[in-house]
Amino acid sequence: MLFQELEKHHKKNEDAIEKLSLQIEIHNHLAEELLQELRVSSEQLTAFMEKKEAFTEANWEILLSQKKSMEEKLQRDLANVRDPLRIKKSRDSLNIQPQWISVR
Repeated sequence: MLFQELEKHHKKNEDAIEKLSLQIEIHNHLAEELLQELRVSSEQLTAFMEKKEAFTEANWEILLSQKKSMEEKLQRDLANVRDPLRIKKSRDSLNIQPQWISVR
C-alpha cells in the first residue's frame, strides 16, 4: 500500500517534470526565434538589458520590478516542488512514536 502510494506520487512528479521540460523547450524556442528576428545574440541582449542608460527612468523601474517579480515566482515555484523523501526524513526526525489504540 505504501509502495503504491509512493509510486503514484513518483509518477505524478515525473509527469510534472515532463510538462515543465516541455514548457522550457517551448520558451527556449520562442526566445531563439526572437533573437534571430532581432539579429542579436543572447549575450548582446543581456548586456543591453543591464544598462540603465538604455532606458528611461520609468521603464527602468518597470524592468526592475518585473525582474524581481520573476525571480520571486521562480523561488516560490522551486520551494513548492514536492520531495517525498525530504518529507519522510522530516517526519522521521520528529521521533514521534506510533500510537496504538487498543480496541476490543
